[in-house]
Amino acid sequence: MTYEEAVAYFAKTPRFGKKPTLSRVRSLLKELGNPEKSLKFAHIAGTNGKGSTAAMMESVLRAAGYRTGLFISPFVEDFRERMQLCGQMIAPEDLARHTATVAAAVRALDARGEEHPTEFELVFAAAMCYFTEAKCDIVVLETGLGGRFDATNAIASPEVCVITSISFDHMAQLGSSLTKIAYEKCGIIKRGCEVVCYPLLPDDVRTVIDLTRADMAATLTVPDVAALTVHESGPAGSDITYHARTLHVSLLGRHQIYNCVTALEALGALERRGFKIPADAYARGIAACSFGGRLETICRHPLTLIDGAHNPSGIEALCENLDALFPGRRIIALMGMLEDKAYEACIPMVAKRSDVFIAVAPPSPRALTAFAAAQCARPFCPYVFCPGSIPDAVALARKTAGDEDVIIVCGSLFMIGEAKREFLKE
Repeated sequence: MTYEEAVAYFAKTPRFGKKPTLSRVRSLLKELGNPEKSLKFAHIAGTNGKGSTAAMMESVLRAAGYRTGLFISPFVEDFRERMQLCGQMIAPEDLARHTATVAAAVRALDARGEEHPTEFELVFAAAMCYFTEAKCDIVVLETGLGGRFDATNAIASPEVCVITSISFDHMAQLGSSLTKIAYEKCGIIKRGCEVVCYPLLPDDVRTVIDLTRADMAATLTVPDVAALTVHESGPAGSDITYHARTLHVSLLGRHQIYNCVTALEALGALERRGFKIPADAYARGIAACSFGGRLETICRHPLTLIDGAHNPSGIEALCENLDALFPGRRIIALMGMLEDKAYEACIPMVAKRSDVFIAVAPPSPRALTAFAAAQCARPFCPYVFCPGSIPDAVALARKTAGDEDVIIVCGSLFMIGEAKREFLKE
């Protein structure tokens, strides 16, 4: 199997099974010899902030000298972003080899008449094979969708469970209220483990977390915002002190400060579990952390950022950061959304802050058409354009923006990765 064949193998597999269950992935892992049983995990669930929190934790653990695995979903530019070893994406030949192993196990399941695993379950199983072979000291594991029936929840009790920001997304699968969504996310909490949650959660969500952890005899740590001092926050990142620890947060945006203190408390839980993390590893790891597609600067002239915010809570955080970081600057937005997201809430928030709005369709069968996105933006922005392709949209954004303007590329991760490649061609 080649790398291209491996990616195609995952892509042709359905996203969802007949019903939410862990039985498919557990059967697959058992057929593979249960590679996950030899690993230790930090398990992260939530609506927004999972990837950033995971990236900061991994960066600190790597700075402390640990052999780290990082499993994230989805990716921005390269499928291999989903499985990383010590900060490096899985090699194409390793992905191909482990995917072939998984495919052989699936054929055995098929021969016995068992239900075929989903795409995410296959990717997760391949990652477990990879991280086990690599002898990782710890794997920072981000859930895909939800938590309770997410494939990643097939692991045994992790070293720490982390619940990040909870908001509305994937309601068809997770429920129509924040408490129902929180209940699904809290499904990762295992008996006797340590739990850390994002500090700015609604009271009803916190109640769900507290009830779940109590039922599982788990301990809960909530970051203390009273112990947080923000010295400076701007386009170069943020300088903070949390308790007695002074750090530079390289990821942009006020929300990343709260993701950071969540990561710090989760790392503290790992220390209580026996991991040794020197003080300088915290400082070096947080400062060195990068995570693509989250207010990521890809060009300086004009300043161009990409952000994968694609639900109302994520877009609201993006807009708050645009207001705070670039007051008075002219904004050119290039935006594309999926049709099954809450685009009628998201697009106006960006459009009303934009001097120019450029609508595109993400490269996905679930894409909202560029015309529909433009129609949604027109009441809120004076100049709305609907070019025929992402390359045309990038060219228009470059032509429209002056040196002092800001280009923001946002919406679907399917779109921002392709847009990034186009910008970097220049």
